[in-house]
Amino acid sequence: MDTIRWVHLSDIHFSADENNEMKRMRDSLLEKLWEMSQEHEFDAVFITGDLTYQGGYYDFNLKKFIEALIYILKLTPDELFMIPGNHDLARSHSRDLAVAETRKSGFEYEKEIIGQLQKDFSKYNIFYRKIKNEEAQYIYKVITKDKFNVFLMNTAFTSGTDEDEGKLILEKGSFYKEIRKLKDQENCINIAAGHHPVNWFSESDQQIIWKNFNNFNIDFYLCGHMHKGAYNFNSSGGRGIPSFQCGSGKAERDTAVTFSIGEVDISANKGRLTSYKWLVKEARWASGGLEGRRAASGVLDIILERFCS
Repeated sequence: MDTIRWVHLSDIHFSADENNEMKRMRDSLLEKLWEMSQEHEFDAVFITGDLTYQGGYYDFNLKKFIEALIYILKLTPDELFMIPGNHDLARSHSRDLAVAETRKSGFEYEKEIIGQLQKDFSKYNIFYRKIKNEEAQYIYKVITKDKFNVFLMNTAFTSGTDEDEGKLILEKGSFYKEIRKLKDQENCINIAAGHHPVNWFSESDQQIIWKNFNNFNIDFYLCGHMHKGAYNFNSSGGRGIPSFQCGSGKAERDTAVTFSIGEVDISANKGRLTSYKWLVKEARWASGGLEGRRAASGVLDIILERFCS
């Protein structure tokens, strides 16, 4: 069986002053994943943004946690796919002005604006280099593997204001230049990953994203940001493409602490996504945390529509 299996985490929001309940949850997460790794082989782990909280520090404990995650899943840093979120950037007045300019122009990039926006991710980029031993100076990036490919999107590149929803902007030139590398990858599973749901982009850019996902063989999109597990399907690009949204990794009011395990079998053209939620009172993980009728049990069937046509 030609199966691809991954772990999806998002919105970890690591902080230096975490209480015992938070530490207990993180330890239990690693224990749960270790148990799973004894039964199944994993091919990848995705962390879709917000590693820290409000531009906080990328300290030793966060590094230790991610390294333990990789080790427990019997992976290497090459199988860790990580992108920043809006909490992984430094907000400033100059950034607000640069973001306002890109939204007004529809992201007709000028070099000085790109430089300003990239600079705001400097702490994240340093941490990324320590974990991955490579640079993170990109907005979009295709990574090819033996069994699958990944299209990473820094959706937070034009985020960081109090009014981001529906206003994020693509850098269309580099977006197209990168995603077109998947044109001849129709026989592989192609996974896109970003921090924000697609509907946080402007309406015109949403259409561009879905159209290019369809044209360049993207099978599904992994994201976070909303602090709750969810899924949806978008057919506006010509083919039904699902989004799988992971909940938070930090217990707060109005948040759902979740992680998910995905697996797809290319030969069978199908798979499933299993979500797990943290039960605070019982201090344990249980199936669930994925909103929607199709996933009432915490398990959502995945149909690889592109391979069924």
